[in-house]
Amino acid sequence: MSVFDSINKAVSLAKDGKNNLAEKIYLEILAKYPDDIRVLPFLGWLYISENRYIDAINVLEKVNRISKSINVITGLGLAYYGANRYKEAYHYLKIAANNNPTFDILYKLITSACEKTNQVETVFEYATKMNELYPDRPQTWDCYILAALCAGKFDEAENYCNDLLLKHQNEPLLYLSAGLIQEVVYSNYQLALECYLKAAEIRPSISAYYNIGLMYSRLKVYDKAELFLNKAIMLDSEAPVLNTAMFLLLAKQRKFSDAYSFFEKSAYASGFDVTLKNPWNGDKYINDTLYIYGDQGLGDIIMYARYLYLLKDKFKQVIVAVPHSLLTLFAQNFTDGFYKIVTFDDVIDYDYSTLISLLPYKLNIDYYNIPNPEGYLVCKEHPEDFFDLKFSNKLKVGVVWESGGVGLRGPLDRSINIKLLDKLFKNENIDFYSLQVNPAMNACEMYSNLVDLGSQFKDFLYTATAIKSMDLVISVDTSVAHLAGALGKKTFIMLPYSSDWRWFDSVKGTPWYSSVELFSQKTPGNWIDVIDDIALCLKSLGNIN
Repeated sequence: MSVFDSINKAVSLAKDGKNNLAEKIYLEILAKYPDDIRVLPFLGWLYISENRYIDAINVLEKVNRISKSINVITGLGLAYYGANRYKEAYHYLKIAANNNPTFDILYKLITSACEKTNQVETVFEYATKMNELYPDRPQTWDCYILAALCAGKFDEAENYCNDLLLKHQNEPLLYLSAGLIQEVVYSNYQLALECYLKAAEIRPSISAYYNIGLMYSRLKVYDKAELFLNKAIMLDSEAPVLNTAMFLLLAKQRKFSDAYSFFEKSAYASGFDVTLKNPWNGDKYINDTLYIYGDQGLGDIIMYARYLYLLKDKFKQVIVAVPHSLLTLFAQNFTDGFYKIVTFDDVIDYDYSTLISLLPYKLNIDYYNIPNPEGYLVCKEHPEDFFDLKFSNKLKVGVVWESGGVGLRGPLDRSINIKLLDKLFKNENIDFYSLQVNPAMNACEMYSNLVDLGSQFKDFLYTATAIKSMDLVISVDTSVAHLAGALGKKTFIMLPYSSDWRWFDSVKGTPWYSSVELFSQKTPGNWIDVIDDIALCLKSLGNIN
């Protein structure tokens, strides 16, 4: 039988639902012709149909290296999306959408861009295309509103949603969108909750329960939040977003033993660029090597780095993989041959592996006894080595007002319009230094006593050097705040009404960093009181070196 005849037979078997027999034929052909690009795409799509996304990625990437085709690129987009690797999914889905904008491709492109990555530059164009091609589908309306919000077109999103609600008063997706608008545009969590409850009343769903749970959490009604998140998890116990939400809720209440299983499940389903082998169980292996993957965001990696010092009696060597932006800073702090700091791209041989965010659990250290709160990172450089300026003799305050992160909710909730900080910048006894990288506005041109350092940052060693030169850092909840705390620098962190789990609804202090003081919103969305409190503190500060 020829290769083509074998392929046709396998295709026919797959259509009849006999995927195991079809796969066997494909693998038999590939045993003789490993790089046969006639066979590999069929096998890749077979794996996609079985939700075997990692297998599909491995097969289709092999084809893509040999010969580009829109069929393979589309398959890669869908496979990466299914594997929760949304950055890669966005890349391939965008190419696929430009060639064949099917409903499924556009839907996954828009949701991966808006909810899972920061790739929102042109997403509204695709939502507009989706609205033109598939105008009568509720998922289209949902995507259009989501994309409009991500593009900052708040009025467009609200007017579009309101017009549709007048015509489709029993469509639950529109109430979910209306709730999101109330969250993002107005920080009105109570009205958002009512919208989500209405959606669940019309048609109970995972999305409705999930959003209800989030709103109860933001309103600090934790028992009801847990109730509705459990309802969602009962419908899909493996969904990473649900397990993450439940972890965040339980951890915020310091229910750490209950939170762990949800965290581990969500952490390992987050779509890493590497497949980890031999997960570490927490035991001692003094003749072996441990590979630690820096999962989560940059701030999380910095925060969890405090636990690396506690591994010296457990392994022969510890290898820590971090993003490029953290490489020089970590290499400077974790030395003596026991630690090896690498990037995600480095191919490393090791015996056991774990995620950096799992270290406190593996080390059996609870969150009531957090190690090294006084600081655990150092910066040996001097500012003149990095920055072409002379610092004044005035009080030097570094400022960060915008947060990174993925999705629509997080960054907006943890960012402040620079104009709200006017009251701080009017203090003529202080020189302010922007530690902000890529701000949305040309803020440093707006204030004569705000010096731009962030535009000169090449990595976090530059950031650390700038922080070292400050008397105080004022920051939203972002990686710079964690770095300042890890360096032991006096820091004010500005928090939203419902802050991240690690701040534990604390009023002022935090067990993570003894040099950090917390300033939280008293009502949702209101930064005025936070800034007023900080302004009073600045007036009373003398020499705080």
